[in-house]
Amino acid sequence: MNHLIKYTSFLLLVLVLIACKDKKSGFKHNVAGKAGELLIVMDDKIKKSEAGKTLQRAMIQTYLGLPQDEPHFDILVTPHRGFSSHMKTFRNLIVTDISPNVKSDTIRYFKDMWASPQSTVRITAKDTAALRRLVEENELRLVSFFNKAARDRNIAYYKTYPNAEAIEELKQRWKIKMNVPTNLKKRNSKESITWLGEDTDWGNQGMLIYEYPYVGEGTFSKEYLLNKRDSILHQNVPGPSEGSYMTTEHAFPVIYKRADINGVPTVELRGLWKVQNDMMGGPFILQAHHDVKNNRVVITEGFVYSPEKPDKREKIRQLEALMYTFQLQ
Repeated sequence: MNHLIKYTSFLLLVLVLIACKDKKSGFKHNVAGKAGELLIVMDDKIKKSEAGKTLQRAMIQTYLGLPQDEPHFDILVTPHRGFSSHMKTFRNLIVTDISPNVKSDTIRYFKDMWASPQSTVRITAKDTAALRRLVEENELRLVSFFNKAARDRNIAYYKTYPNAEAIEELKQRWKIKMNVPTNLKKRNSKESITWLGEDTDWGNQGMLIYEYPYVGEGTFSKEYLLNKRDSILHQNVPGPSEGSYMTTEHAFPVIYKRADINGVPTVELRGLWKVQNDMMGGPFILQAHHDVKNNRVVITEGFVYSPEKPDKREKIRQLEALMYTFQLQ
């Protein structure tokens, strides 16, 4: 019995020392929750108010460019009384504090507050009217903050598990750098295109890289980019049946925006692809990067095929994150 008491006391001492060490070293637990989940902490009265509904609507607005409607985030709501230690480790958090004692209505953004890699927003407001105003004024920044957090987590994963062979091929063949992960393997690439992909039980993800000359500002118009896309994919990405090939689903709107990816002027397209003369299709995201020095356009394009499951948002997010590692060599 004395030995058992001594052993137990020793074990407790070790645990206390470890806890103290973790506290001093700034140790943080890994984040909890699934990719795309976001926890909002607000009491029931606030949740049911118009301000609470405005906050929830902002975070579940439709993620554009998918064949079925999916929200930007899958939200969960808990009152402060239910905000347990475990819930504090959620990867995405919005914590509200609504009280007449609040001196200043603010939105603050934090990284790794209780876990890592975690993104937290704290909203303090005097009343629900102030909360609603804050959300409406900062809606775009709120959504962008959590979207970027999801992208950064994916990029960190890719850096941890690199496909050295694929990365080297992109350097040698296209003079670009991308953090290709090990799950993406080389497919039946041709001289004019590199095709990376992964087959899974739910379908597959693909990444295409190709280039063509820059011929003036019109090169980055939506019409030119789509015509080039359809022409190149027709020749290089065959479908499963004779005479079939990948192309754009033009009956669905294609979203166009300009961006800057790691210092490179870029145009991004989001839409749906289909296989002509077959029954396949899904979402795609394309980035056209302007290599000014070499007077060329480098295309990186990710696509998803998942016929049995409607949830394609995170699959596209993963490919988007990979494309955000693009750099010219």
